[in-house]
This record gives sequence, C-alpha cells and structure tokens, in this order.
Amino acid sequence: MKALAKGACVSLFVLAILVAILLTYSTSRGYTQWWLMSGGNVMINGVRGGYLHTNPSHSVVMITRTDLRRHQSYMVQFSGSRFMIYCGDWHAPRIPAFPIGDVNPPCMGFLDDPDPPDADRPLSSTLTARPGFVEFSTVKGKKVTVTW
Repeated sequence: MKALAKGACVSLFVLAILVAILLTYSTSRGYTQWWLMSGGNVMINGVRGGYLHTNPSHSVVMITRTDLRRHQSYMVQFSGSRFMIYCGDWHAPRIPAFPIGDVNPPCMGFLDDPDPPDADRPLSSTLTARPGFVEFSTVKGKKVTVTW
C-alpha cells in the first residue's frame, strides 16, 4: 500500500513539473497570455457590480459584470486603436490570475456563439477608454464605469 501511495505521489509530482514547464514555455513564446486581477472598481449605474483583470502590459482590460444573474465580460483595448469585444457566453473567472491561449481565445467577437438570453451587449459608439478609466453604455441602457 505504501509503494502504491509513493508511486501516486511521484506521478503527481512529475505531472505538476510537466505542466509548469509547458506553461512557462507557452508564456515565454507568447502563446499564452496571463490575466491578473486588478483592484479596480466596476460600477453599473453607480452601483458596484463586478471585477477587473488586466494583461501584463496594462493595455487591455477584461471587465466582468456581476449585477446580472449570469456574469458577463467585456474586453477593452485602450492603447493604440481603442476597441471593445463582448465575450458572449464566456466570462472571466473570479480568481487572481488565469491564462488565455492564442489558439482558442474566449473573446473573439465575431466568432462568438449566439447571445445568452440575458445578454447585454455594449454600444461601442459610447466607449470612452484611457489608462485607468473605461466607460460605456449597453443595449439595455446600463452605464458601465470602470476605474483602477
């Protein structure tokens, strides 16, 4: 029994090392981008209701609304050309850091699945974005203001 437990522990250790090597390689080559939770404020019509992740270069933010029954995320780039993508059925997890790979990123905009029933798409024409501040309105008339 001890030999079996020792073998299982060694196997788990080897698997953890392999996963760490793969994540390190894919991150260093640019295949994987890490998103880090930021201490920003997400306000929906003046009421706190969400959380924020940023990429390492702080040029793109992932805003997640929690005021709806089903959480919804929006990706906003504010350096260079400003644009916003609605993430559809996917939303960012509420953990301090998570990776997104380049093969199948969750927020592609034009490749999204059909909208969930309670979707609240952003109105891109209302987007105001600069470092430390994002604001936009949604189709359902909500005003989303994010500061960090």
